[in-house]
Amino acid sequence: MRYKCALLEQELLGWPGLSARPMFGMKAFYRGKAIFAMLPDKRAMESPGAVGYKEGGKWKTFEVEEDVGAALAVLRRVYEGCG
Repeated sequence: MRYKCALLEQELLGWPGLSARPMFGMKAFYRGKAIFAMLPDKRAMESPGAVGYKEGGKWKTFEVEEDVGAALAVLRRVYEGCG
């Protein structure tokens, strides 16, 4: 999972207007001042194989272990929606 999160982080950091900061043992990703995603680092949200994302004002999770490409698509959709 660390490898998959490293791949996701590398991709996310290439998106315009994005920054990352450590938060609660995870990595928080912001578009401008709006937080939209959390990747596990030392801790996880609900499942060690999931990333967290904020959509509609609520935190949700997506299991990455199945499909990194689908996780990236979800994160892209949320990123575009918060800008």
